[in-house]
Parts: sequence; structure tokens; C-alpha cells
Amino acid sequence: MPEAESIDPNAQEPLSTDELLDSLKGKFDSCIVTGFNKDGHLFMSSSVSNIPFMHWTLNRSIFELGLFEKQASQPQTEEAPATTEVDTEASES
Repeated sequence: MPEAESIDPNAQEPLSTDELLDSLKGKFDSCIVTGFNKDGHLFMSSSVSNIPFMHWTLNRSIFELGLFEKQASQPQTEEAPATTEVDTEASES
């Protein structure tokens, strides 16, 4: 899945909601926007009225976020083991 925009996790100040939405204009064919208003109520709006597609998109987003977190937690200098034990004489069935 191609990334829309690289986000710097070390940025000093996060973008405001309006700045973020403005920076994404014209980059997507369809989207779902979720957020919280000042009263703490969940807000959701979608450019697609197909509920199953919206559900799939949200599930895919959770999956991609999980992959991002897993990759971010792994050390960058991880090396492969020097030797591996492989039974080259194993019988084939």
C-alpha cells in the first residue's frame, strides 16, 4: 500500500487538524475521516456511502497501523544469524 505522505515522528509541533486536512486535499479518490469534537463525541464522515467498504477500509487501516508499529519497534541494525542449520540430506516425500 503506497504511503500518501511521509510523517516525521520527531516533528516538534504536530499539525493542526485544519492543516492536516488541507495538506491532503486532492490526494485520494475516497476517504474516511474520523475524529473527536470539543465535547469528546466521535465524528465520522466518508466520501463513500458503501458501509461494507467503509468497514473494510477501517479494518485495513488498523492492520497497516499494527505493521507500522511492529516495524518501528524492531532494531534497525538487526543482522541475520551467521550460520543456519539445514538438513540437506532430509528425505523428500
